[in-house]
Amino acid sequence: MAVYFNIIIPFEKFIFELKDIIDKNSVNLYAEYLNDKKGFYYELIDTKSENINFLSEKDYRCFFFSSKVVEVKDGSLVLGKSSKKDRISFYDDELFDYCIEGKGGREDQDNLEIIKLRIISKNPDKQIAKFYNALQNILKKLENVEKGLWIANYFDDKVFYYKTNKNMLSDFSKKDTQYLKPD
Repeated sequence: MAVYFNIIIPFEKFIFELKDIIDKNSVNLYAEYLNDKKGFYYELIDTKSENINFLSEKDYRCFFFSSKVVEVKDGSLVLGKSSKKDRISFYDDELFDYCIEGKGGREDQDNLEIIKLRIISKNPDKQIAKFYNALQNILKKLENVEKGLWIANYFDDKVFYYKTNKNMLSDFSKKDTQYLKPD
């Protein structure tokens, strides 16, 4: 069973707050893209960069944290000689125990999309599990972070959000589905 954690926070703030534990746990951030021409392709993201802008790419699909180092060559993930496949993904047996999947996080002038995180494996690598627990603890304790939002007629008491005046979206492509703060 996957373990989920949802938070609405600007992505650059999200990464800024996690920089220390990303380094401490030797975790890498990868972006996954999809288009008709290339299919799925990947990019290793430098979390120390001042400008993390992969979320604004048209082909952006999701992101992954991995405690296993994966080389990206011409947009493909490469594990070296240990992999029997030419192309692999973070959902493959060789990698999913070491990964956290992240979806969302896009932002524009008026809107901020939820970041949905999940550990893919039922039995995750100890290092990625430790990182996941640490990131939750850090994000839950941030100043200006609250818990619980309405979405349609449902109160989601498991979602965290950073106080903002922007519309808080469940899905960036469906701007009419917004989270609302409790009264």
